[in-house]
Amino acid sequence: MKKKLVISLFAVVFLLSAVVGLAFAKGTIKIVVNGQAVSPDVAPRMIDNRVMVPISYVSKALGANVSWDQKNQTVTIKDRNVSSQEDIWKEELNIGSSSWAGVRNLIAIHIAGFDNRDDELIKSVVVEGFDLIPIGGMYPAILDYEIVDAQRTKNGLKVRVKVITYEDKLFGEIWDYEIAQGKIKTWKRVQYFDVNSYTVFPGLSYKNE
Repeated sequence: MKKKLVISLFAVVFLLSAVVGLAFAKGTIKIVVNGQAVSPDVAPRMIDNRVMVPISYVSKALGANVSWDQKNQTVTIKDRNVSSQEDIWKEELNIGSSSWAGVRNLIAIHIAGFDNRDDELIKSVVVEGFDLIPIGGMYPAILDYEIVDAQRTKNGLKVRVKVITYEDKLFGEIWDYEIAQGKIKTWKRVQYFDVNSYTVFPGLSYKNE
């Protein structure tokens, strides 16, 4: 199957910026990203008077996330500084800033409690009778999370969150929260997805070996 390369416009701009920083001297091609020399695991090469660089390594050096879809033979590069979120539920929400801050804080507290197996912290933000509380055992560490969409429900909001976790390897999960009257009513995992590498911020990255 022919491999496809899916690159956002901003990733292309990033790549062009990196190429500008390439220098050719004494038979060695150097890569300089934002003034910092980097040494990729695959050396750049000159082919037909064109410089070929490892796009995955350069993209990560610029703070982008790179993922590989084995099934569809697709490399996806996403700039973390540019919103590329899909409008999943296609709903315009009119929520006051303080109300939204409250929703976000509920989710942040739940995730912190879940990650630390802190039952009391979780109970502080969920409705009475909420029965999805971790009770010990080993769970993957949550490296990062991002709220990606929300929609109105009959009694409140449904909020979707993308979570990046790491145990023996990186992987991603999609969580859905239902929030009503200032509490989390329900929570569930709705999807898993593969993650080959993830940059929390420039200088802190994780990848599957």
